[in-house]
Amino acid sequence: MSIVKSFLGNDQSSVSIDEDLFNRLFYAGANNDLFIIKSKIPIPNQDIGDQHDHENFEFTIPLSHSPKLLIENKPFTLPRRNIFPTNPGQSHGPAEVANQHRIIALQISVQELKKISSSLFGKSKVEFLNTPVPIDPHIDNLIDMFLYESIKKQAGYEFILEHTSSLLGAKILRTLKSSLTLKEKHFNSVSKKEINRALDYLHASINQEFSLKNVAELAGLSKYHFIRVFKKETGKTPYRYYMDLKIEKAAELIKMNKFSITEICFMCGFKDHSHFSRVFLNKKGVTPSNFKDLCK
Repeated sequence: MSIVKSFLGNDQSSVSIDEDLFNRLFYAGANNDLFIIKSKIPIPNQDIGDQHDHENFEFTIPLSHSPKLLIENKPFTLPRRNIFPTNPGQSHGPAEVANQHRIIALQISVQELKKISSSLFGKSKVEFLNTPVPIDPHIDNLIDMFLYESIKKQAGYEFILEHTSSLLGAKILRTLKSSLTLKEKHFNSVSKKEINRALDYLHASINQEFSLKNVAELAGLSKYHFIRVFKKETGKTPYRYYMDLKIEKAAELIKMNKFSITEICFMCGFKDHSHFSRVFLNKKGVTPSNFKDLCK
């Protein structure tokens, strides 16, 4: 049974760990998709040059000294208080005996990191560069919170662990160098095509209710990634842009003086007159009726 399953007392965890790692490290805290381990001093059973790999993403943080590692037989020195990634299936191991080194290692399941990556970047596939990066203070605080909740197990600790692990994954994806951050160089040209497709849809469906899910799917992006890209391109959230579009159309129809306010309300996709009046007042500073009087 894996360390995580032993800790949780069931077989529901999607994170697993090699049994030999259990002999070298003592366990600190976990939920179903992330666990954190702290090393003993010295780390026992060290065989120089003996490499292993994991089915999860692993992030190593040296707290003292600068341990030397082999990553796919290539030597690396890990600076103190830096975070260093290894990818699933990537072989690694000690390049020297670590007698006085203390480390923290985070392992995050592939499934969890793909889910977070999809929400942040609209891309689920991620591969990290083996490059150490100074640890972000927010990552430090999130690790402390995760370990505290794992140990104390106060009311609602499972909820906090779940959301803290998601925040940790998000901060790691934003901070470390990876295939995702490299693709950001091509972000603008790709996003403009996707956003133009969404804009065409919004202009053509002005008489309908707003659905973030539908318009994000049309652009081929996750909802949260779509909001971020849309705001970057237009300066507005999708919902605000759509409401502004509706009100501008309503103002045009009022100026034509061919339809009643109620007719215009439904022509622009509002469910009721009161909602239409509130939004119009907020955008134009006057009610639809007053605006009609001003246009006479």
